[in-house]
Amino acid sequence: MKWYTIQSMVCGGLLSVWTMSCENQEIEFPDYDKSTVYFAYQYPVRTIVLGEDIYDTSLDNEHRCEIYATMGGVYQNRKKIDIEIAVDNSLADNLFFDDARTVAVRAMPANYYTLAGEQISLDHTLQGAVGVQFTDAFFADPNALRTTYAIPLRMVNVTHADAILAGTAKVEGPDRVNTAHWDIQPKDYVLYFVKFINPWHSNYLRRGKDQITVNGAASSVTRHQPTVEADEVRALSTLSLHELAYPQDYKSYAGLNLGLSLKLRFDESEKCTVAPLTAAYDVNDSVRVFNIAATGNGVFVKKGEKKSWGNKDRDALYLEYDVSYQVETRYPSLGLPDRLDQVRYVTHDTLVVRDRGVKVEVLTPFYKE
Repeated sequence: MKWYTIQSMVCGGLLSVWTMSCENQEIEFPDYDKSTVYFAYQYPVRTIVLGEDIYDTSLDNEHRCEIYATMGGVYQNRKKIDIEIAVDNSLADNLFFDDARTVAVRAMPANYYTLAGEQISLDHTLQGAVGVQFTDAFFADPNALRTTYAIPLRMVNVTHADAILAGTAKVEGPDRVNTAHWDIQPKDYVLYFVKFINPWHSNYLRRGKDQITVNGAASSVTRHQPTVEADEVRALSTLSLHELAYPQDYKSYAGLNLGLSLKLRFDESEKCTVAPLTAAYDVNDSVRVFNIAATGNGVFVKKGEKKSWGNKDRDALYLEYDVSYQVETRYPSLGLPDRLDQVRYVTHDTLVVRDRGVKVEVLTPFYKE
């Protein structure tokens, strides 16, 4: 009995040591035969998000971003790898946004940005980046509000890695951006598209009250659902660094959405004024909106709505404005007389930020010989 107990203790101790050694031993996988560097995506889209979001936007608010390169063939980088890069505007040649090849991809003008250097370093990491600083000229260009410009970079040399993923061509003198020229597509370049939104660009949850007068007849509408989450969603979009477009849902006598928008202009204290986006426009061949006037003011307040949706304090935009316009409706095919309506809205709005309306985007441009 005693011998059995001692034997059990010895065996148990050996088992424990064996188990502990198994648990503490790190499994190391061998690297591949060759280490490579490359850009993971060739046509990514980066939105500079001014203001705040659910993630850190401090880099954006400094008018900066970073363009990353990565490496493969190893599980761990034990070296400092330096990739020499160059701006190559020719990469944007022959690329278009549309299948009809009418809207060309444009290399970002040189005075719109500055690269932090001419190399990307992967210092014992699997990724590294070069910084980009944008100038005021970029933010002053209306084309920068949409995907227009790309920063075109190309890897030209690498130290302490075996190769750059330059693809396998199937023709002589291939064009990097023409997919038909390659058996294996090159990943030694990137066209890094950049656009921006201003701090107030968001999808908002809207509630409030309208005093409406149509041809002298007055009525009122209260927009207030039982919960904030159920309020209507209204997308306010960037017009410029300090201006927003605010679409309204005004309708014609026949129920046609007129597509009228207001312009909000913000100052440094985040107060804004309200104005018409335009004085007149045609909705279609039969309906015209004109004599548009709008006045008003508002303020954007960080965490202004307490215990709002999700039971958290939320940013909000508070507006008071007065809008008037005329709508002319013509009935040429029916032989009826034209109709003219005079409309006025006096509105109080509370708009609670739901999200910034930014999503991950990767383009696939079209090539033209």
